[in-house]
Amino acid sequence: MAATTETPANRLTLLGALVRQRRVELGLTQQQGAKTCGLSNQTYWNVESGVQVRDTTYAKVERGFTMRAGSCRAVIQGADFITLTDGTELIAGAQIQRPSLERQAEDVRAAVNTAARLVVPGITLGQADAMTEKVLEELQKRGILPTAS
Repeated sequence: MAATTETPANRLTLLGALVRQRRVELGLTQQQGAKTCGLSNQTYWNVESGVQVRDTTYAKVERGFTMRAGSCRAVIQGADFITLTDGTELIAGAQIQRPSLERQAEDVRAAVNTAARLVVPGITLGQADAMTEKVLEELQKRGILPTAS
């Protein structure tokens, strides 16, 4: 089996596919996608078709489709995904969604409260809540959980 060779054209094609995937996910036609991004129909079509465009055009696509700044350039330079502003990673044919900070904190709270009641049967609700908050703070200090912004 022959090895595939990575070329700039391959990277632009992947970027076009990811942008198209995001547009479809948002329920937009190409014309609506162009309008959302503040681009002409032709320029937007060029992006989806894998034609090299200006960095300012990619920035408009990123803003219009709620992608993190620099995501398009990152794909051109070798990344295999686009990161959305909510942390979701859009990969060809799929996406990886990260739970929100609030959801992560709630899951940790529930786990710590359950563990506290099992390990320390006489613990009060106030003590369990205080311990939970300290666990959340420690996980944030260690970089395991993101800090609230």
